[in-house]
Amino acid sequence: MVQDSPDLPPAYCWMSSNSPAPLYSESPTATERVLQTGHCLCLVPGSSAADAQKFVYKSDHLEVQLHPPRWGSPLPSYGLGGTVDGVLTFRKPCNHVQEVSVSLYGTLTTSASQHASIAVPGVHKMVVLRQKVVLYSAPAGSTSAVSGEFPFAPQFPPFIEDGSDPLPPSYTVFQPGVTTEISYQVRVDIIRKGLRRHEKLTVPILYLPKSRPIVPSLDHIPWSVRVDSSADARVCDIPLEPTWPKGCDGSSHQADDLPVISLTMPTSKCFASGDTVPLSLKISCPRSPALAQLLSHNVHLYLIKRQKAWVSLGRQVSIRELLLSRAEVYLVDDSQEGTAYLRMELQAGEAGRECSWRVEGTVAVEHVIRLVIFPPEHVKNFPVYRCEVPVTLTTDQYGTQQSELLAMSGVPFPALGLSDPSRHLRTTRPL
Repeated sequence: MVQDSPDLPPAYCWMSSNSPAPLYSESPTATERVLQTGHCLCLVPGSSAADAQKFVYKSDHLEVQLHPPRWGSPLPSYGLGGTVDGVLTFRKPCNHVQEVSVSLYGTLTTSASQHASIAVPGVHKMVVLRQKVVLYSAPAGSTSAVSGEFPFAPQFPPFIEDGSDPLPPSYTVFQPGVTTEISYQVRVDIIRKGLRRHEKLTVPILYLPKSRPIVPSLDHIPWSVRVDSSADARVCDIPLEPTWPKGCDGSSHQADDLPVISLTMPTSKCFASGDTVPLSLKISCPRSPALAQLLSHNVHLYLIKRQKAWVSLGRQVSIRELLLSRAEVYLVDDSQEGTAYLRMELQAGEAGRECSWRVEGTVAVEHVIRLVIFPPEHVKNFPVYRCEVPVTLTTDQYGTQQSELLAMSGVPFPALGLSDPSRHLRTTRPL
């Protein structure tokens, strides 16, 4: 057997005809089963899958056709301040009508099951959007037969109804025993006189607003920051405090014997999703020069997504944490005895898929940078250094809004990366 050289890549050969590659086809065989070929379509009763592709929804008397641009989403999707442009058509005349209206309706629903460990079972609903447009109103005290077409174009407001928080995106999260969902609908109401049946049609839509930093972000931490970080207003220092293990008395250690560690990062603490967050770390141990080098190998930096839902009428909070990325750590300079400078690069999640937002006291999506520095294994009775820095992530980069609106003739592009596939999985039926 000939051994490959470690300096050369391994040798490859063509696959022989005795072991051909498996065959693939778009049509399943008799022994195969298709679980799901794509996004599920949430259909309104009376409409077909072909109608849903055209965003056409029907009931006994009504037909609603929405005209958003085709973003490739299974549901009509709208961006920040988007206009819900559509036409309401009566499929057959409707008698004794008092009012015809179209409403944009948004609800935030938090439900806790009986198996929830921190919540009282129940469902809490909050209206975040209620915007009504009257398309037809009969004279006072009378009714009419209504037919024909009625165009409508309500617009998403920037803030929650009767609040100052920005209107949250469509959102679904499943936590142990707790489910939180923010859903939006276009609702058509036909009010008829007397005991006659009122006609209603509800169309699910997605609201996916984009967000951007208010200032440009730094590409890297300036080299001059190592000497004096206070001279550059674009960056800030965050000191790390020691955390002593259980059973260890930190008062027996002199402060001068402990390392001084600080994290340097952009002052804005706001980054676009998918960008690289520049950071630097300074570890100073004048009395133990080798300790700085040892600690530099035990640096762990993470970006954490924290999903919160307040339950039990706001008295408790359910938290779910997801690890988005780990930092790459590079030792930049250890020429000064007892001091080590490290450069770190942390990716802010996937491009277009992360966004920090909050509905005060109800639900929130937060992002934090978590830094942990463990002591060397052979060093006993030594503290762990930790810190958590809240940051804000946006869906898009700074300065992209104007060019995007020009390219789309003023139509706001939705943040399609915020669309959660789990929202559609609930409409499927188990095999």
